[in-house]
Amino acid sequence: MNSERLLVDAGTSYTKILRLGSGERSILRAKDAKTLLADKNVVAATGHLIPGGEMLKVNELVALAEGGMALIGEPDFTLLDCGARDVKYVKVSGRRVVGMDWNTECGAFTGQVIELLARYFEVDPTAVPRGVEKIPVVCGVLGMTNMFDLISQGVTHETAFGRFLRGIAFNCERLVGRPGKIFLSGGLCENAPFLESFSCEAVPLGRHVLLEGLKRIYERENGA
Repeated sequence: MNSERLLVDAGTSYTKILRLGSGERSILRAKDAKTLLADKNVVAATGHLIPGGEMLKVNELVALAEGGMALIGEPDFTLLDCGARDVKYVKVSGRRVVGMDWNTECGAFTGQVIELLARYFEVDPTAVPRGVEKIPVVCGVLGMTNMFDLISQGVTHETAFGRFLRGIAFNCERLVGRPGKIFLSGGLCENAPFLESFSCEAVPLGRHVLLEGLKRIYERENGA
């Protein structure tokens, strides 16, 4: 077994890896991760697809909260993680976690559907109109149906996609109580039209927030 210690955030679509020695981060497609990690020294993991074996295993909400504490200096904040399969959030007041939850219904397959739609329609992010009216998005899959209905009525792919993103963002804001500012975690941090679909300030933290939380927990557990 490779002796290099790895921390793993095993998401539904992508697996994020942090090498403790070098601090190097990498991202693999989830379907490739099991084989590539088979002989590696995974010492801690979080996510839906945690690999087997002896390691520190951490709940995603706990890793998200710890990652927020590591990356956000404000005493009070709301941190939302938009994953491929669900959305989850933590609320912090006075540097103490006061609430956390996830939504697998209204947030079902949100990130995955957005990625698939953008790829399928070859949507140019710069061509997606901002400030359009939202469409009802009960979940990613049903929202996609509404988007297809708009396209069949003659609405452009970019406009329909923009309205879909607005619906997703509205659901996310409602889930966390519509604060004036939301910190975001996950792959959608790289989707500019999605960030601009929020009515409040949306601050992207990137794809490695859970890894940062996992690192903090692992080091605390091991006296580092």
